[in-house]
Amino acid sequence: MHIDPALPSSEEPQADWEAIARFIAGESDREESAAVASWLAAHPADAELVNIIQDRAGRIEAQADTQTLRTLNVEASLERVHSRMAGGESAVASRAPQLSVSRGGARAGGGAVVASASRFRLWQVAALASAAAITFMVVRRPAATSPAAAQVYATQVGARDSVLLSDGSRVILAPGSTLTVAAGFGTDTREVSLEGAAFFEVTHDEAQPFVVRTRRAEIRDIGTAFSVKTDEAGAVSVAVTHGIVALRGIETGSAAAVELRAGDRGVLAGADVAVARGTVTENDVAWTHGQLEYRDTPMSEVQADVRRWYGITLRLEGAELAGRTLTASFSADSASQVVRLISLALGAAAVQRGDTVVLQMTGRNSTP
Repeated sequence: MHIDPALPSSEEPQADWEAIARFIAGESDREESAAVASWLAAHPADAELVNIIQDRAGRIEAQADTQTLRTLNVEASLERVHSRMAGGESAVASRAPQLSVSRGGARAGGGAVVASASRFRLWQVAALASAAAITFMVVRRPAATSPAAAQVYATQVGARDSVLLSDGSRVILAPGSTLTVAAGFGTDTREVSLEGAAFFEVTHDEAQPFVVRTRRAEIRDIGTAFSVKTDEAGAVSVAVTHGIVALRGIETGSAAAVELRAGDRGVLAGADVAVARGTVTENDVAWTHGQLEYRDTPMSEVQADVRRWYGITLRLEGAELAGRTLTASFSADSASQVVRLISLALGAAAVQRGDTVVLQMTGRNSTP
């Protein structure tokens, strides 16, 4: 977090509540965690609000039945608290400078700008936090004779979410993605289905393997943490950061499962799994912190990400563009900036057609 030196000294800086939400949810990287901790140490009112929310979360979890499926949406809770805090103060908030988390020299924006906590009595903040509450989705596990319905978690374009499953496994769901938790999860099975992208930190259980299913693949955990991405055509990319997974296609004629270990990437685009050993780095899961990192990444994966994060459909004209790969990094960039940088990197012209952007090789007819 840093303060823009160009801002007038009379203006009070504002916290980046999106970064603080990630900090509470345990999604911050090392740099962001240190920045948030430093900010909270210097701003007791903000720290007190965070303590209230964490305390309420702990009490709710302690009171919940042990056979309850709980998910925590910290981001939504803070948004509701601060929208109430900012009530009647919108004019002030809109003029106040915003304090942002910096990654690699670029601001990670998007945090809600709210009226300064100093404008409110601490007991008012506590009351608002209590009224807004932590957003828990509480679903009772069924008795063995009455299987529960599947539970579905979906994110909007540009929004991530954290899902804590009943077995202790944690899922960070990427924007524009859907996670379906199978009926009887944790009792009869540990299976989930994914459309889009997600990062899984799995609690290992040899007696009951954790399985992720997509339209064309099955990913079976052997005690690990891994990222799964799908594209429009159903291709699946799995990046393993810890442990081992087994990846296999589920269509007729697919080859046997391929074992992927920490650092390995497996891509299923047809019947076979293509494996790149030891190529996965922290950049492959940087999206869990709001940053998109690409290194010789197929454009099909980039297209899927742009649709999920920005609500834009990228259409590539010509086999030459479709066969290209992208090396780039995006953090707090607007949709127009992302499209411009992609087109420059590919040497293509971008033509806007509503929510669709057509990329054409430079020199070809680009008239819509």
